[in-house]
Amino acid sequence: MTTWVESEADAKVRACLDGHRSFALIAGAGSGKTRSLVEALGRVRDREGRGLRQNGQRIACITFTKRAVEVIKSRLGFDDLYLVSTLHGFLWEQIGRFPDDIRDALRLGRLPALIEKERAKDNGGNSRAARDARAKAERLEQELMGLAEVGDFQYGDVRFSDYLKGRLSHDDIIAIASYLFAHNLTFRRITGLRFPYIFVDEAQDTFEGIVTGLNLVSVGEGLPIVGYFGDPWQQIYDESAGSFAPPEGAETITKTENFRCSESVIRPLNAYRGDVEQYAAGDNKGREGSVEFRLVQSEAPELSRNRYSDAQIERALVRMDAAVAEWGWQDRDDVIKLFLVRQMIARRMGFADLNRLFNGPYASSRAEDDFEAGEHFLLVPLTTTILPLIAAHESGDSRKIIDILRRDSPAFAADGPNAPNTLKMMIDMSNALVGQLADLWNTGPLGDILRFCQDRQIIRVSEKLREHLGRAPRAEEYDAEAHGLDKGDWLADAFFQMDVGQIAPYASFISRNTAFSTQHGVKGEQYTKVLVVYDDVEANWNNYSFTKILTPATAGEPTDGQRERGRKLAYVSFSRALDDLRVLLFTPTPEAARAELLERQLLQPEQISVV
Repeated sequence: MTTWVESEADAKVRACLDGHRSFALIAGAGSGKTRSLVEALGRVRDREGRGLRQNGQRIACITFTKRAVEVIKSRLGFDDLYLVSTLHGFLWEQIGRFPDDIRDALRLGRLPALIEKERAKDNGGNSRAARDARAKAERLEQELMGLAEVGDFQYGDVRFSDYLKGRLSHDDIIAIASYLFAHNLTFRRITGLRFPYIFVDEAQDTFEGIVTGLNLVSVGEGLPIVGYFGDPWQQIYDESAGSFAPPEGAETITKTENFRCSESVIRPLNAYRGDVEQYAAGDNKGREGSVEFRLVQSEAPELSRNRYSDAQIERALVRMDAAVAEWGWQDRDDVIKLFLVRQMIARRMGFADLNRLFNGPYASSRAEDDFEAGEHFLLVPLTTTILPLIAAHESGDSRKIIDILRRDSPAFAADGPNAPNTLKMMIDMSNALVGQLADLWNTGPLGDILRFCQDRQIIRVSEKLREHLGRAPRAEEYDAEAHGLDKGDWLADAFFQMDVGQIAPYASFISRNTAFSTQHGVKGEQYTKVLVVYDDVEANWNNYSFTKILTPATAGEPTDGQRERGRKLAYVSFSRALDDLRVLLFTPTPEAARAELLERQLLQPEQISVV
């Protein structure tokens, strides 16, 4: 590992800590942000660790993923002076001990907001969506009235709430904490007394209400120091803070080193971004690398809704394969191929029909997003429980089977119907049960498999999934105007009729067991060679238009939303490359696009080829 040398930005962070001032460190891609964070954490321990321990106080470090938690803990020597946690974990530790405050936040903030949201969806009609919104609003109102009877609350790291049982979801934790930070002075003071230093990693991905709340905690003389570490240009998730402005009077610091990318990659990053001028530092200083854009004539989409046909997708993949072969990148394990969405990936990997269903006329934008994230309620039981059980059965791993069932199955839970049985009895029962499941896996459609697992309590079934499994299939032909609000019924019915063949490749993809990824999926990663594929037709998203982002004079100006989302996602994608970056841009006007890229000085002439 390269010996750490304090940069100018790190010296400014040190000065803030020594002077007890809050700050925000803007650290571009590859700048060694995590190293700066760890050094700042160590600085506080060296100067004030003994006093903090004597006072029973700790240093808080909030980060975005469980993986990052473990990395930071390891670098700090697993010292219990620090509370290193994900955002949700940190917030729950602060609010979980105060059920009355949680109840107030739900009663005065969270539930009224949810009820208002559902009432806005109810147009008074008789569509399924209107009826569901009406019913949900009524249920939430009943839960609001019943809050007084709830004695305690639990957070189980889930997406679904049950307020009358005191069960809180991910979104609840953010909403409750934001409310308490904003309205409860005692809560803010208690947080500040427990944690005189609160550092936030990946601050651009923290929710705006939480940033505002932490800033309120740090207001005033002698109150906690808040330090943000992040980069607004790497904020690619909706509803997160983005700019994470520090408290009034705090210092904003910019770190300009890049310890990751080669010189060739850094140059277009600087030209593209404009607000931060990075330079190669550490071991990559003088490492030239390479960048090339290949502009390919795009085809006019042959299908409705501005979509490519299967033949067109296949031709686009042939173009990609030809470029990869020409660059000498085929059959290499250090290449990652990044796509905006999964249409081409799905075609190549073997889940094209599944992808088409979840991006077709029956899919809402929420369904598309959940499918992209591997979180759709129809798919989660299959990818997280059923498919692993099938794999364990095929390998004869009885121990793995019982471990999965104990984790996921209500029938085998600690308080489930099989809890009194001996371990041997449970293993025998689980093997027999999964054997039946494996037989059905080889013959039955997905609907039959899910119903079997629901009946045998093999999986946890969400409310939405239970409703779809229990109703009769929709008999009428789908009409967008008449059934648009209920199209999820047709989505589920079509899904239930599919066979299992595409589940395994889809699960492999979302588990990142492949050289293909979406651009959202590689945030925080780095690869020796990166290929980014941009095709606005293939993407079929109104949220993005990369021909407009990269060549606005040629393709037309993007909308404000397209510009904001697209430029950040492009920056994240390009900056994953350690050595070599290739961009395959499908455009209706390759020659004009080349001229504009040169005019904007994003690239040199030898870095652009036209097909």
